[in-house]
Amino acid sequence: MDRPGIAIAQEERTLAALTHLSGLAGYLIPCGGVLVPILIWMAKSESRVVSSIAKQAILLNVAVFLAVTVTALLWITVILIPVVVLFWILLGIAAIALPIVGAVRASDGTYYRYPVVGVEPR
Repeated sequence: MDRPGIAIAQEERTLAALTHLSGLAGYLIPCGGVLVPILIWMAKSESRVVSSIAKQAILLNVAVFLAVTVTALLWITVILIPVVVLFWILLGIAAIALPIVGAVRASDGTYYRYPVVGVEPR
């Protein structure tokens, strides 16, 4: 959900794209998907756009973690295991695709708001 009214300044585009991708750090570093965006948010708190992108990266990773944790309880009911596996596959695709789309849009100078967990810059 890109907002045509919100543009990213030329000097912030690279950092904005890297901030979107910082949420993927959790695949390389344990808890990195949350820690790296928090560090960027703290370092660039004066930038409305970069700090709101960092918040989105944090919220996306926390939401994915909670969704996986809650749906893991459905493993108890054997009949729902295929539904849970399908949900996890779709959730994994979304968790990887959203930061990549956001990084591409940020490189183009457009602010990208994640569905459901996205925040507007303030």
